[in-house]
Amino acid sequence: MGFFVSPVAYKGEMGILDRLSTLVKSNLNSAIDKMTDPGKEIDQMVAELDDNLKKARVEVTGALTEEKKLKQKLEAHAKEAADWEERAQRAVLAGDDNLAKEALARKAELDALKNETEKNLLEQAGYADQLTAALKAAEQRVIEIKSRKETLKVEARARKAREVKAPGTSAFDKFDQLVAGVDAAEAEVQLDDELAKSRHEDAHSKEVERKFEDLAKNKDLDVRLAALKAKLDKK
Repeated sequence: MGFFVSPVAYKGEMGILDRLSTLVKSNLNSAIDKMTDPGKEIDQMVAELDDNLKKARVEVTGALTEEKKLKQKLEAHAKEAADWEERAQRAVLAGDDNLAKEALARKAELDALKNETEKNLLEQAGYADQLTAALKAAEQRVIEIKSRKETLKVEARARKAREVKAPGTSAFDKFDQLVAGVDAAEAEVQLDDELAKSRHEDAHSKEVERKFEDLAKNKDLDVRLAALKAKLDKK
């Protein structure tokens, strides 16, 4: 039928947000004009929309559940990082700098995990909010379609009755279509080349960054240890 693509789990050719947006913004009359049997296909369309909304609600529930899990993970990382800082303090007080460095290294890892989780949480919360709003808008759209279902059937039958056979495509039209297809193919090849080049540059850049991070790691631990000692001296 082509009016609304059935959702697939999590990721597919079109994301769930895009599918819901397509439903809300869709030109209903245009979709019905393409139907060969509007009376039957409108009923089929409504049934399909109901099914898609059910799947979208499952997706919303999953997004909210994932947001909750990330919140719990963030709290766990923060608590564990605090625990390792406390252990580092105990090691310094015991005069064991090497052990303190090990504890601080572990804390640094957990701080990095905490920061990454916090970033993911913000993204997930934004996605969940967008998805919830899109679902509500889509539900209203389906209610509207259902309320107009019988009227739409009558209007569609009337338009079909008034249809005039479209004139055949001229040679000029066919040529224009052919040129458009060639241009699109060339653009796609160019895009593939640019993406391949970008991926290579990204890989090189990441390798350089990794080397600098390794160089800075030991220095960072010395700085952390010095800061911890200074903190303890003030107590």
